[in-house]
Amino acid sequence: MRQLHDRAVLVTGGGSGLGRAIALRLAAGGAHPIVGDRDSNGAEATVKLVSDAGGSATAMALDVTDPANVADVIASAAERFGEKFDGLVNNAGTDRGAGVRDISDEQWLQVLSVNQSGPLYTTREFLRVIGTEDREYPADVVNVISISAITVGADAAAYNSSKAALAMLTKVMQREAHEYRWPVRIHGLMPSAMNTPMMEQWNLSDEVMMDPDTVASSVEFMLTLPPDTFVQNLVINSRREPGWPR
Repeated sequence: MRQLHDRAVLVTGGGSGLGRAIALRLAAGGAHPIVGDRDSNGAEATVKLVSDAGGSATAMALDVTDPANVADVIASAAERFGEKFDGLVNNAGTDRGAGVRDISDEQWLQVLSVNQSGPLYTTREFLRVIGTEDREYPADVVNVISISAITVGADAAAYNSSKAALAMLTKVMQREAHEYRWPVRIHGLMPSAMNTPMMEQWNLSDEVMMDPDTVASSVEFMLTLPPDTFVQNLVINSRREPGWPR
């Protein structure tokens, strides 16, 4: 198994929820999370939690919908950490719940910009700084998709559509990584509902949602796999959520 020690990993949307749990989990394993979030206060709060737990992390203002900002952040990370910067977790996401008849253009475009375009922008820049040379251990990209990519629910037109698109984009990335021999592994992760701020709008009971750290442990697993393996797609569910499997 590969170790996390001495690795710098960019976690998008790291200022709260699952992103924060991932940053804490990776830091506990010896990595240095780069906490990217458009909410600078949230990112700094995550860094403080990491520090209080004995780890180290860096906060960076990141808007994944802004290609220029994405390029600047990833270039800065590469300049500061060099070859130690070899991990990207595309975790940032948003959900503006609305049905097909009621969703506004602004809601639709915002959700697709964060959930679909954001991972493309970040991965594209990450691949550019990683380069094409072989390395002892491949770099890692984890796309946090969602169980919503393969299920259907009312009043989630933008979210379900954007996550299904991200699932396909992940497959395309995996195919290109194989055919073009990228020194990078692309992993796919589809969690069901977690107890995070984004889920508050759906009024689910805490008892049926997963702890974000459970899903964060899956990200840790992916980043520490032997170099000749990758996770094509991992679906992780809570056994307590009603109506599963569906």
